[in-house]
Amino acid sequence: MLIEKIPQLKDALQTVQGHVFYTFQDLNNYIDNAIAYTVSGVEQGSQVLLVENTKLFPVIQRKLGEILSEEQLSSVHFKNNFDFYFSQRTFNPVIVFNHFVKSLEDETPIRTWGHIEWGSMQEAQQEIIQYENNINELITLKSLTSVCAYNADRMPEEFKKALLQCHEFFMTDDEMIKI
Repeated sequence: MLIEKIPQLKDALQTVQGHVFYTFQDLNNYIDNAIAYTVSGVEQGSQVLLVENTKLFPVIQRKLGEILSEEQLSSVHFKNNFDFYFSQRTFNPVIVFNHFVKSLEDETPIRTWGHIEWGSMQEAQQEIIQYENNINELITLKSLTSVCAYNADRMPEEFKKALLQCHEFFMTDDEMIKI
């Protein structure tokens, strides 16, 4: 399924179920997409785990606060992406995977949005691919929805190709393709 324009992308973000690989180039579109995804999840009764960097946290929280009630905001769980992904000072897929699984123990439907970034792309590629494959298995098993967001400008082409292999959907700032 190919979605060509942002309004259709917003619809897709509301209805998609599965593992989404998102490469973004425009920060404003990225923020809008994260908000649309989060709001639609909350409106559908899901808990939303939003793993984001400290620079974007206040922007996203402020905009969500303008849209969602205080009660609805209690369904959004913010985690600092550095703490979440690098809790052991290195990208460790086993620790991250276990941390992710623990966040899913409740029976309430969960959507996740993870902004994955690191200092050196070359150092963490294999570990990230292993993590993405593990998460893909869990998403399939539990019928979850998860967006894994990466800055397109910091992604080597061979890494992008490898990540396309372990996701069901590929998303950019304004379209989504079922892989």
